[in-house]
Amino acid sequence: RSPTTRGSRLARAARAARDGAVVEIYSGEYEGDVTVWRQGDLTLRGIGERPHLRAGGRAAEGKAIWVIKGDRVTVENLELSGARVPSHNGAAIRAEGEGLTIRNCHFHHNEMGLLTNPSPDSVVIIEDSEFDRNTTDTERHGRLGHNIYIHQARRFILRNSYVHGARTGHQVKTRARHNEIRDNRIQDGDGWGSLLLDVSNGGQAEVIDNRFQQSALAGNRTAIGFAGESRDRSSPEHALRVEGNSFVNEGGAATFVRNHSSAPALLRGNRLPGRGVTPLRGPGSVD
Repeated sequence: RSPTTRGSRLARAARAARDGAVVEIYSGEYEGDVTVWRQGDLTLRGIGERPHLRAGGRAAEGKAIWVIKGDRVTVENLELSGARVPSHNGAAIRAEGEGLTIRNCHFHHNEMGLLTNPSPDSVVIIEDSEFDRNTTDTERHGRLGHNIYIHQARRFILRNSYVHGARTGHQVKTRARHNEIRDNRIQDGDGWGSLLLDVSNGGQAEVIDNRFQQSALAGNRTAIGFAGESRDRSSPEHALRVEGNSFVNEGGAATFVRNHSSAPALLRGNRLPGRGVTPLRGPGSVD
């Protein structure tokens, strides 16, 4: 284990830690204590009541509260808020390594919640966490703020989490090749985002047992988009299964799933209460 961070700044712990270390962060407020983590196989764990890391007008490398460059890092029981940077994509965490697990965390009121760099072999897991109100002034800056943005990765798993309150940007955007979105609440809430879930590049996606809600103010009347930015929408690697979800539409006419690929999507056992919802646009079947 590395030395604990009581009485010291997190930046000092980041310099002292070695590969494979467990860094324990005690409860409290950490104002402006931004840092870069370079070690691999690292565990960053809040102890007791969730420690709160506030950006306080600072950002590591002009990117985030934490920039994680190491591979296979786990982040547990932490709260991160307030990241703002000149490029208007200040994140709670910018992940630049290969492999990241986030567990029992709360990222809120940043310009981006989690933003990952392209890493084709990376596996990103988020579980038991909350992401909300991570957004920027799009009309003013011309940039989008997303609660979660997973760039190129081998696999992305989001489960048992609550993602809500983005404005203009997406609640969840992923470009991973394999996606498992299961047992979450993904909702506009008091925000007015674009897509609730954007599986931008297509690939393999399972969207199972989630609760979706779209605000009447949402600028995009589609809840789930699939392969909208794929370079090859006819690729045999595309496959989409959407099963056991609920979708509450608070606005006018809406589409639950928009499949831009040529692969038939499978929709089964989803609950779409109210009027004006088209279950599927694009190829596929609805049961």
